[in-house]
Amino acid sequence: MNDATKCDCKAICHDLNTVELCGKQWHWFLLSSAASYFAGLLILLICRHFYSRWMRSAYDRRPTNQYVAQYESPFLTPERIDKFQHTVFDHFLSVQTGSGKCTAILYFLFNVISVTLYINQSDQPLEQCEDVLNTCNWTLYADIGLNVFFLFHFLLRLIAAPNRLKFWFQMGSIVDFCTIPPCALALILERNWLGMRFMRALRFMQMGEILMTFNSTGTEEDQRAEKRKSIVQLLVLMLDFVSVWLFAAGFVHLVENSGDPWKADSARKDNFTYFDSVWLTMVTMSTVGYGDVYPTTGIGRSFMMVFIVCGLAMFATYTPYLYEFYRSRSPYAGRYERADSKKYVVVCGHITYNNVKSFLADFLHPDRGDRTSRVLFLDNKRPEPELTGLIKRYFLSVQYFEGSALNHNDLRRVQLEFSDAVILLCNKDSDDTKSEDAATILRAISVKNYCSKARLIMQLLNYKSKSFLQTIPNWDPINYRDENICISEFMYGLVAQSCLCPGFSTLMINLISTRSYIPGINENFDWKSDYAYGCDHEIYTVMISSDFNGMTFPEAAEICYKQLNLLMIAVENFDNSGLAINPLPDQFTIRKECLGYFIASSYKDVCRARFYCALCLNEGIEIGFKPCKCRLEAVKKKRSNVQLIPLSEHKSPNNNESGLTRVGSIDSKSSTATDVNQLRTVRHLFSQHSTKSTSVDRGTLAGAGMSSTFDPTGNYHWAPEKKFEDVDLKDHELNNHIVICAFGDDKTPISGLSSLIKPLRASNLPYKKLKVVLLLAEKDFLLKAWKELRHFPKIRVLCGSALDRSKLKRAFINRASMVVILSNYGKRMAYKDPFLLDKEPILACLNLPQVAGKSENSKPVEFIAELVNDSNVHFLDQDNEDEPDIELHLTMKFAQGSCITATALDTLMSEAYYNDEVMTLVRALIAGANVPEYDAEDEEHSGPLQVPANALCGSQCRVIRIKAEEPSLSEHIKGKAYKDVFVELLQKFNLLCLGLHRAIDWHLDVSVEHKRFVYINPPGETKIVASDYLYVIVQTSKLQPPTEVMLNKIRDTMLRKGGTPEHEQSADSKLTRQNKVDNESGKQQMLPIDESIASLAV
Repeated sequence: MNDATKCDCKAICHDLNTVELCGKQWHWFLLSSAASYFAGLLILLICRHFYSRWMRSAYDRRPTNQYVAQYESPFLTPERIDKFQHTVFDHFLSVQTGSGKCTAILYFLFNVISVTLYINQSDQPLEQCEDVLNTCNWTLYADIGLNVFFLFHFLLRLIAAPNRLKFWFQMGSIVDFCTIPPCALALILERNWLGMRFMRALRFMQMGEILMTFNSTGTEEDQRAEKRKSIVQLLVLMLDFVSVWLFAAGFVHLVENSGDPWKADSARKDNFTYFDSVWLTMVTMSTVGYGDVYPTTGIGRSFMMVFIVCGLAMFATYTPYLYEFYRSRSPYAGRYERADSKKYVVVCGHITYNNVKSFLADFLHPDRGDRTSRVLFLDNKRPEPELTGLIKRYFLSVQYFEGSALNHNDLRRVQLEFSDAVILLCNKDSDDTKSEDAATILRAISVKNYCSKARLIMQLLNYKSKSFLQTIPNWDPINYRDENICISEFMYGLVAQSCLCPGFSTLMINLISTRSYIPGINENFDWKSDYAYGCDHEIYTVMISSDFNGMTFPEAAEICYKQLNLLMIAVENFDNSGLAINPLPDQFTIRKECLGYFIASSYKDVCRARFYCALCLNEGIEIGFKPCKCRLEAVKKKRSNVQLIPLSEHKSPNNNESGLTRVGSIDSKSSTATDVNQLRTVRHLFSQHSTKSTSVDRGTLAGAGMSSTFDPTGNYHWAPEKKFEDVDLKDHELNNHIVICAFGDDKTPISGLSSLIKPLRASNLPYKKLKVVLLLAEKDFLLKAWKELRHFPKIRVLCGSALDRSKLKRAFINRASMVVILSNYGKRMAYKDPFLLDKEPILACLNLPQVAGKSENSKPVEFIAELVNDSNVHFLDQDNEDEPDIELHLTMKFAQGSCITATALDTLMSEAYYNDEVMTLVRALIAGANVPEYDAEDEEHSGPLQVPANALCGSQCRVIRIKAEEPSLSEHIKGKAYKDVFVELLQKFNLLCLGLHRAIDWHLDVSVEHKRFVYINPPGETKIVASDYLYVIVQTSKLQPPTEVMLNKIRDTMLRKGGTPEHEQSADSKLTRQNKVDNESGKQQMLPIDESIASLAV
């Protein structure tokens, strides 16, 4: 083509915007790409061949002297080449450097711009003449500039490639050869051909790899690391999909507008745009296929057949990733926003439907009013459907967050540092209690490491795990009010006290649980209405009025009961006297600032003890819930005479106006809060002082007339170690004993047995009145348990199973005072059906009446069974009238005190938060002794006996059950109203009544004695019938060991008489002989309490 023809062609093409007159030359553009690619490949192979031969020859000519080789080595060595390649890669291609990141970002953006320019020009003909020098088409210049950058980037990648032959066959290299040479040829031919510029869309896939590299450089501490990772994964999938989609659309657009090369005029005559090809590929890839747009050329149809297969494979591959992404995008992965000043608690640990249901039912009970706090649950898994529905039910007060207490980023999401408390729940059904406690303690350490001032309330399964509390940083029960709830200690303590006082477990659980009483409930059954009335009562604390100053406890308790309708059970002064439960008149005097413990149905009722005014009461003015006028005037005139704490300075936990000292939310700025903190500090120091031990030689105790020995803490009776064979029941007969039936083998945890035996061997029980405890279990289990029980006195074992009736007869259960049936801890996780977890205890309970017999003289066997599933309680009694879905606390067996579950103790977490002062009272009543916060790890009890200086001195109280027909008390009880009995027993015998254990058909002439219910604080007009039992708090005496002063006098006397050597040599023998004599005579050193009343305590 000469110059004149070329100019004419330009003019014609410019005017008509077509290339029909000068012919299509698209094959030259394809040929340029193919020629460049294969020519470069040939050059690459030749260079590799000559370079390898040259390197081999250089290697053969290398000098043997290393010094000469250092200076005569060739310039192009593999080491230098590799170094140059790494330099180019690090400076321009590595995303680990700043320049490499800029290059990667520019390369991706330029690819996007190139594809955008292609789409913008796709509505024009594929090929047209273009005067590069004189045209005003800015897209052409932009495309040339982009291809120059792509060529530079290609050369950089070629230099840095470790294997250039492999690099030549990569997709990125093929894309560059299909786009860069046609652009250069366009300048020579002065023609613009859209051609294969759509292949630049395939380079979008590279950005996915770059994003993955960017994400891997993020630190693990980044709180959005997981979120960023999932977003990057989704972006990579989207880029891959868009790349394939746009590439396929561009190819269809090219072949449909160009036609088949072997067939003339095969191109489409209609206006087939790029958007039409995009639509065609999308409906084809999604297998929809509307049929409105379809390919007409042979190449287009062949490509679509291959594309359909590839599209299906892509959808099948990417669908699981998309599902996983949307599944991983949890709706609970947000951040808590504190919209108001309402307090909230964070609950972590073992979050399940049963745990949360029992916890929220008490924590958010309507009776708590405005004192309730918002609850934030934090768990590392999504809530199950049942739990989701439960959370939606409490949506105004409950939020759920997915995360872990071990991750500080998750703790930051819930703003734990601003929370009022952190509650850690444990898995009470775990087979491995030590491992579960270790996980709970690790969560506690993580919380304290994140926020040292956070208040921590945690559950533990094994009482031995309390020794690890000292390892938790900043664990402080005084300043931060940290609290631990040992499940085995509380639950088996309740079981142990129920052995001595049937129904005690129900009594205590109802007192620490918040429940509402609806008058008129269950009118067909009177006992259920009375029982529900008692369940409405709880334990509260309040700073009592200064008008009680100087009174003894019986005087104050009588005033509170008769005039304020309140049941006071304990008091605590701000001095070092400690907590006093129903103290004797000569032991305790109420001071001006005194904390009172009350049993009432509402916290507003307890406020009357705070604003009690004797003057107003004498004038007939009813005591209300706020200070009276005379008291306010007296305060203004002379504040020194009447020290009444103003209401504004003494607030309840959640800013209520009642003035209750519910510790857990007391304003730290108020004087009352300071006083309560001072009281807590005094109590803690007093408990530490009471557990400090004084080394006392056993012979000295024997010389002082001691008839019993105690463990190092002074809280429990102690006995010399016995072999397992010596405690076998064999041919011995037992009467009025306690039978404990356990299930398991040598792999079953035995943490509960020690907590069960300790209250039965409390030091406030006289040694001669200790009941024999018979353990019935398999031999392997007993051998394992005996390591912890070998120092407790009066223990017998019987190898066998409670499912064997012959063993039950051998255990004399018809003579036993109580039968305890424990659950099997070793197989809890093995059953998928929760109802099968209690099959062994249930079958054992059903065996008891069959073994005891049904004769007229035989009495029903009293038992208490430990259950895992609350719903299984109806299996314990086949004659019960309970509804199928009734709550546990409303069932007959629970109301009677014949069953207990670990879920019933979840209310302790709420009690510890709202009213942690009550926990001291609960522990004292359940354990029957001073329970140390950290148990001693020395289980051998060898060496000198450690006797606490204060813990063994003085008296303690216990809850006992007294029959109304008791000869020594019948004239004071039988046939009288409950309020008269309450006052008379308190005045004459210092017995504080808590309630009744009444038969369900008490109003009939012939009642069923073994079916009873616990009736807490009945109305004063309730008549006491002959079949009733009364729950009373009675003072019991511990053995009185000599104090340190007495021991010094005894030692001085022995030294003057020269008896020290002989005394030291025969100390143990004297103690043994003295124990034998005292056990035979039954003499015990008791406090001056009436003998008949003291005997009732046992």
